[in-house]
Amino acid sequence: MSTLTEAQAALANADAILVSASNGLSISEGVNIFTNNHAFQQYLGPLADQYGFTSILQGAQLPLPPAARQAFTRQLHRYLIDDYPGAAQFQQIRQLISTKDYFVLTSNADQHFQQNDFDAQRIWEIEGNFFDLQMQSPAWQAQQRRFQDFTQRHAHHHLVQLELGIGAANRLIKLPLMQLINTHPQWQYVTLNLANEINVLPAIQDRTLTLPGDLTQTLAQLTKES
Repeated sequence: MSTLTEAQAALANADAILVSASNGLSISEGVNIFTNNHAFQQYLGPLADQYGFTSILQGAQLPLPPAARQAFTRQLHRYLIDDYPGAAQFQQIRQLISTKDYFVLTSNADQHFQQNDFDAQRIWEIEGNFFDLQMQSPAWQAQQRRFQDFTQRHAHHHLVQLELGIGAANRLIKLPLMQLINTHPQWQYVTLNLANEINVLPAIQDRTLTLPGDLTQTLAQLTKES
């Protein structure tokens, strides 16, 4: 049995699925907050030239004047929300979770899970988002509580954590979730990432399925016959 087939079986047989995602997922759909690319120039070029930032992330972190901040947020909303057509990757994730109880934990601030029809009540944006959610706000704390309720509800069930594009050294999502899996013997870990970004705690190696490669291609393969 191939690892791909094993991963398909694990997801199909899971009682619940915890999706975790970071920049690798965004990059796979063509959204890169770290680079000065065509989309960045199209939506933010004039502001970037005026205030000297070279990426979405840098602009988001820069102490811009109020009017410039409003213009930045407005243009970013146009790019990430108003003009966003959706992405096949998210529909494939939806196919994998099917009708199961699920939750999404993501550090992506683009709201693309919500834009692709994932239930907003099943998402924790762990670093907030670019538009209407700040870390430590009441709404953010409510997301955190719902995540905790989800993990407690499935503490003794067969839960599969499906990790999508989280860097090997990530300590915000990746490491805490691997440690959480380690404390739940019935949980399983499936990770999709570039080969050099695969990193698994030794303690959960026997409950881990690794699918190295291009995330877009791997997701397509994973859903092809699932």
